[in-house]
Amino acid sequence: MCLGVRCSRGVAGRGSTRAGSRPLHMHGELFKSRCERCRVPFEDTNIYHEIPLCTCGGKIRPHICWFGETPFGMDRVLRTLEVCTVFIAIGTSGMVEPAASFVGQTKARTFYVGPEEPLNLASFDETFTGKAGELLPTLFDVGVG
Repeated sequence: MCLGVRCSRGVAGRGSTRAGSRPLHMHGELFKSRCERCRVPFEDTNIYHEIPLCTCGGKIRPHICWFGETPFGMDRVLRTLEVCTVFIAIGTSGMVEPAASFVGQTKARTFYVGPEEPLNLASFDETFTGKAGELLPTLFDVGVG
């Protein structure tokens, strides 16, 4: 059973994680930058008036996946999709790739939970329409509070 990859499809900002939680931010993090050459991300809340340079000479850029770039951690996501037994998509439109196709790349039991039906609704084994904060605790019989 796979317990462990929680992907964030949007660009994450401050407060995007809970204690004990380490999501994979597929599209990057708002308050991080990275060197185009070294590719190592680092915390960064500076405002730049010119493109800064790394100590290696490479240009510093936002740690964000722009359109046309491969999202971060795709190798980890694809490996996990191969072995997971439960796949849950929460609040997605079901039309933005590559995340929209994840449900079709797993042999797991698949669930959709969200406020409206996703475009790829037929790909899910079960769907639950409504507020995820209210539905998830009841789906998994988890006490809240």
